Amino acid sequence: MVCFSNESSVQILSDKAEFARRRKGEKFKEDCIVNRVKYPLSVMVWSIISSKGTGRLNIVEGTMRQDLYIQVLETKMLPQVLVLFPNGEFKLMHDSAPCHKAKKVTKFLNAQKVKVLDWPGNPLDLNPIENFWELMKREISREVVNNKRELIERLIDVWHRSESVKINCSKCIESMPRKIQAVIEAKGGVTKY
Repeated sequence: MVCFSNESSVQILSDKAEFARRRKGEKFKEDCIVNRVKYPLSVMVWSIISSKGTGRLNIVEGTMRQDLYIQVLETKMLPQVLVLFPNGEFKLMHDSAPCHKAKKVTKFLNAQKVKVLDWPGNPLDLNPIENFWELMKREISREVVNNKRELIERLIDVWHRSESVKINCSKCIESMPRKIQAVIEAKGGVTKY
C-alpha cells in the first residue's frame, strides 16, 4: 500500500486570471474592475491520502523546511499511518521538494523504518495528492471566505464533512494505473493527465 503525502498552499483569493466584457466607456467603472490583493492570505495544509482514505487535515505554520517537515512526519504522519496501516505495511510517497529529499529527513525516515517509494523528479501528472488538493480547492472556493480564520474553518468543514472529499480521494487513487500506463505509452512524455 502507498501513502501519498504532500503539503499545499490554499489562498483566499484566486490567482487565476479573470476576464470581463465591458462596453466602451466602462473601462474604469467600479463594477467592471476586479480589485486584487498583492499578497493574499494563504494557509499551508498537509495531509496524506491512500486507498484507505484520507489522513487528518493539518494546518502548517511557516515555510516547509526540513526541520518542520521532520516534525510533521513525526507528530502527524507516523500516528496517522499507524491508524490506516496498523501492520506498518506501507510505502511513503512524497515528491522531490528539497525539504522532502534532505539528508536529515532521509535519515529520520530510515530510523523510523519508513520505506519511501522511488519517484521521478517532477511527475505532477502522476501524483494523486496533487490532483486531490486541486479538487479540494475547487470545493472550498464554492463559498466566499473573508479572512484567514474563515478559510481555516472552511477547509476543516470541507475536509471532514464533504462527501466529495471521500469520492475524490478514491477517484485520485483509482486513476493511478491509467496514469502510469499513459506515461509508459508516452515514453515519459506529456499525457492527458
